[in-house]
Amino acid sequence: MELVIKLSKRSRSKNPSRSRSIQKAYVKIATYRPPRSLIAAIIIGVSIFLLGGGIYDLFMNPLAVLPVGGGRFLAFMPYRINEQLLVGSIGVMILYACGSLGLILIYYSTRYMHNQRSAFILIGIGASLLLISFIMVESIMFWIMNY
Repeated sequence: MELVIKLSKRSRSKNPSRSRSIQKAYVKIATYRPPRSLIAAIIIGVSIFLLGGGIYDLFMNPLAVLPVGGGRFLAFMPYRINEQLLVGSIGVMILYACGSLGLILIYYSTRYMHNQRSAFILIGIGASLLLISFIMVESIMFWIMNY
């Protein structure tokens, strides 16, 4: 054990600035704390990916669209709730992202309590995004079940 300590002291004495810079870099990396907003954005993104069926898209390799004939295509498989197409999955992910954006806008409207006009505009935009995304997801589910 003394031999290891002596070797490390020798290597430090040869190039002290290099070992100091490595130590500083290690401390910066070990003590790095990402911002809460970045962590929240990553969690929201992963949640949207999972809820939208991203794992199914990766492993099952679904068709992009379903050709019906006459130049028509469907973005969903009628009467099959356990299967999905790629376009439908991406569409649902976009709708979930719009709903999440609506919730975030409603949350940020609390910052503008002193300016009621700005708060009211943010609440209106956020609520409309949330309502539109909810209605669209429910209508897609209705179309799948009753096409």
